Amino acid sequence: MTPLEKFALAVLVESRVELADLESGWLQDTAEKFGLLVRVPVTESCGEACRCEDFPQDCLRYSPKVFIILKKARK
Repeated sequence: MTPLEKFALAVLVESRVELADLESGWLQDTAEKFGLLVRVPVTESCGEACRCEDFPQDCLRYSPKVFIILKKARK
């Protein structure tokens, strides 16, 4: 299975266990576990939409493979 398929299955299983009440920290941790999100060290804001508050820190960003999937999905 691909990392995205593994993540999707984990989400489905967790949603059944938690009765569809998924915790955002769990989602981020699980996406990172499967390589869908990656930590990038940052020392300043990446732009207006940046949600980081303190610097330096690690920013969670889509992996390169996820960017490719998103680009294909938007066509």
